[in-house]
Amino acid sequence: MDIHISFAKAMEKLKNAPENAIDAELIKECTKPRQAQMHKGDCGRLFVCGGSVGLTGAAVLAVRAALRCGCGLVTLGCCEELNLVFEIKLTEAMTLPLPSKDGKMLACAAESVKMHANKSNAMLIGPGLSQSSELKELVYDAVKNCRVGAVLDADALNLISDNLDILKKTKAPIILTPHIGEFARLTGLSTDEIYAYKEKYALKFASDYGCITVLKSHRTVVAAPNGELYTNMLGNPGMATGGSGDVLAGAIASFLSQGCSPLKAALAGVYFHSLAADMAVCEMGEYSLLPTDIIKYLPYAIKETQGL
Repeated sequence: MDIHISFAKAMEKLKNAPENAIDAELIKECTKPRQAQMHKGDCGRLFVCGGSVGLTGAAVLAVRAALRCGCGLVTLGCCEELNLVFEIKLTEAMTLPLPSKDGKMLACAAESVKMHANKSNAMLIGPGLSQSSELKELVYDAVKNCRVGAVLDADALNLISDNLDILKKTKAPIILTPHIGEFARLTGLSTDEIYAYKEKYALKFASDYGCITVLKSHRTVVAAPNGELYTNMLGNPGMATGGSGDVLAGAIASFLSQGCSPLKAALAGVYFHSLAADMAVCEMGEYSLLPTDIIKYLPYAIKETQGL
């Protein structure tokens, strides 16, 4: 299907949308035209920490999404045992091999993670990270000592779920991207209760812990500590497949690294992620949609939105 037609079809979902719907007007400042004299360092430096044995794809998807959303330089901190895998899979990104054992990072990698994160404009930690006592120590250290905006996703959320007060000890803005199940682990609430009062609990969590909360579901909501709440009207059931959340995390982190405020970065990531998915299904249908298809359509989603 023609790109313009697929974009127009996706935009129909925003007709008669609620007042707090995420739309192009909210995020237009996130994709301003590039200036002629800009170089890669001006377009955002992102440090991603993720990937483990059996879960390398999550980190790859996040990195690729970040690049497609305009980040100038992306470095993936990964297990040294798996570095060759990432070197082969990621042509446009750099890798930082970190101490690991049995395909999982060790706690002694924390100093390198902290150093490289703080030399960047933003950090994403969690996609494919896995879980262990060593990784819990690493994530705690990264959250406490990161001085740039950070996106916590997937296993990073699970690893801090028994010590949420760590979010109050951060030195930088934090964006959390839990799905309903992860949010249940973070809050102790049942999934049914969260579904029933999604907006209420997202706002409460954002206020209690001073972080932007992107609560992913059929209608993803983005809540800010100051009480702002936005609802995503785009997206489709084809996105219900492993890896879609990693693409979203990479997109949000990309905009954060490029200088967007944490709230705007979250809104832009959610908007373009779902718009790209809606454009992709016009060609591929919902049944067979893959996260890589969403990444493929991110440039078209951004370009068409810039043309509004």
